[in-house]
Amino acid sequence: MKKILFLSISLTALFSNFAEAQINAQQTVNDIVTNERRFADKNAADKTAGSKYFNESFLPAKIAGSNEIILVRHNAYTDDIEVSINNEVKILPSELNMTINMTNSATSYEYVEYTNEKGEKKQGYLKLISNNPKVKIYKSEVVYLKPEVHPASGYDTYQPATYKKAKDEYFFKIGDSEIKTLPLKKKAIVSIVPEKEKEIASFIKENKISFSEDADLNQLGKFINSLM
Repeated sequence: MKKILFLSISLTALFSNFAEAQINAQQTVNDIVTNERRFADKNAADKTAGSKYFNESFLPAKIAGSNEIILVRHNAYTDDIEVSINNEVKILPSELNMTINMTNSATSYEYVEYTNEKGEKKQGYLKLISNNPKVKIYKSEVVYLKPEVHPASGYDTYQPATYKKAKDEYFFKIGDSEIKTLPLKKKAIVSIVPEKEKEIASFIKENKISFSEDADLNQLGKFINSLM
């Protein structure tokens, strides 16, 4: 992974330099306008029901490779890492393989390229569930906007637009291979390492691993890593 340019300067200067770099690169007017609107949206009050966040609080974190502590939260609707600077919300410029580590918990987010369950190549932030040298398990945190519904008759009621949490999707990575979707089914999980299917199946049974519990998936990831 290439070095992150902003690790040696203050975060405030980072955003100033990032904006200047955009102008120097002679981005189109439309690109600049879009970027300005995006930043404005982050600071505007949103009265839509529900939340764009799995956790709305800004938490202390470090970008891997830096000792500077910043206050961040993951916007699961736009898939951005937001940073609180002097009571203003800014967007952290993303870079492939960049890792954000929360300092008061084991939570980490990585900006990665992955293949979703539809076979589509994507780039975005995934939450690390099991972080091991040879095996990683991730989870997506996604919020979508459910459109408002106007009554079709006098018997129906108006339903306002609402932010809703999407169904969790899990992913795995073996060594330096690509990140692929991980169906939460025993048959799919034991086949992560084909030559170790029996050992993985026995571990799942003996430890009563629940595929709906992140802590259990963390244990499973550690075990599979020990087999390699």
